[in-house]
Formats: sequence, structure tokens, C-alpha cells
Amino acid sequence: MKKILITISLAVLGVAVLATSAAAATTISFSPASVSATAGKTFNVVISINPQNIANYTEKIELDYPADLLQVKSFSLGSNWMALSQTGYDLIDNTNGELIKTAGYPGGLSSTATFGTVTFYAKKAGSGTIKLADGSLALDANNQNVISGTPQVAFTVTAPTSVPAAPSTPTASSPAAPEEQPTTTQPVEQPIAATPQFSLLASIGSALTLGTGSVWLGIVVVLIILAIIGYVVYIVIQRKRRNPPGQNPPAM
Repeated sequence: MKKILITISLAVLGVAVLATSAAAATTISFSPASVSATAGKTFNVVISINPQNIANYTEKIELDYPADLLQVKSFSLGSNWMALSQTGYDLIDNTNGELIKTAGYPGGLSSTATFGTVTFYAKKAGSGTIKLADGSLALDANNQNVISGTPQVAFTVTAPTSVPAAPSTPTASSPAAPEEQPTTTQPVEQPIAATPQFSLLASIGSALTLGTGSVWLGIVVVLIILAIIGYVVYIVIQRKRRNPPGQNPPAM
């Protein structure tokens, strides 16, 4: 009798375990499972729900991530989901590295579907994991949590590689215009006014040439005039000697 009771108890326990395992069949998966990113860039993580033919009506997804390395830039919910924005069910906390998103699926979800896409920004070089937190839920028609597993994404962020600037290609250019030489303004020489000395010499020269333009010809003319004057003076003196004062001059 005891053996029968023990056998029955073990059978009931086994059925209960199997029932529990069947009830907790909904799995969460991340894609990709590992990420290599560059600091200063973004990358996406897609969250998928697989209810394994057990209808899910509400999903609450909580993610933990290292806030010193990553920052959530945005979250986009998958199609046909109805978001719940109440406090405690919708949160992006980049200070503590926590994301919470909750949504219901009208009529229940019985096949694999995308819950949403998270866009992360890589802040600096390092490595770590993005984990499904313990507060996550997958509720069936009886509001029983049927979620199973704790998936995660391993990531590595590398420092950006500096790319040397490409050398510039020389281009044909027109010859450089000659530099303009500074223009020096020459002072205009002002005519020097004739001094009286030069004017006197010019007058003497003009008198010597007698308007003929030739000095020698002017001298000859002057000598002729002087000779005539001397001859006249000579005749006058001779007449005075021949006819002293008080005598009548001889008739010519």
C-alpha cells in the first residue's frame, strides 16, 4: 500500500512539474546576440517574443545595461502592440542603465513576434552585457507569468580609428599675376626764374648781335658804327681848331 501511495505521489509531482514547465514556456530573445560597435556610433537590438503556442496578453520587458558605456537613444514598439505608459511600466533611465517597456497584445499573442527595437549609443570604449532583468513578465490569460530564460547581449565598444586626411590633389592654376611695383611719382621740375644777372647778360648778348643772331656780325657792325662816330668826332675837332671861337667858319 505504501509503495502505491509513493508511486502515485511521484506521478502527481511529475505532472505538476511538467505542467509548470509547460506554463513557463514563453521565451524572450535578443538579436543580435553579440555586438561590436565603435564609440560615437549607434546600434540596434531587436527584442522578440516566442509564446510557444501559449497565448500571451501582456509583456513587460526590463533591460539592464552599463550606463557608463551605453545610452538608450530611442525605443520603437512592434506592430499590433498597445503600449502601457503608466508609471513603473514605461521608463528610460540612462543614469542607472534601465529600460522598462510594457504593452498588451489584443486577442493574445500565440506566435513569435517582434516586441520592439532599442537603439543604443556607444559612449566610449569598453565591454559589457545587456540583460533581461528579473522584473520582466509574460502574462497569459490567467495573468500568470509564463516567461522563461534570461537572455543577454554581449557587446564590445572600440575607440574610433583616426583616419589620416587624404592629400590634396594639386590642380592646374593660372600663372600668378606679377606683383605691382610701387609707382614713384617724379617731382616736376619747375622752371627757374631768370635772375637779373642772366637777364643783363641776355640783354648785352642781344645788343652785341644787334638782332642778327650772330655775335661776330654784331661786333663788325659795332666797329663800323664806332669808326663812323670816331670819324665825325675827328672832323668836328679839326674844324674847331681851324676856326677858333669868334671867327666865322669858312664857307663849305
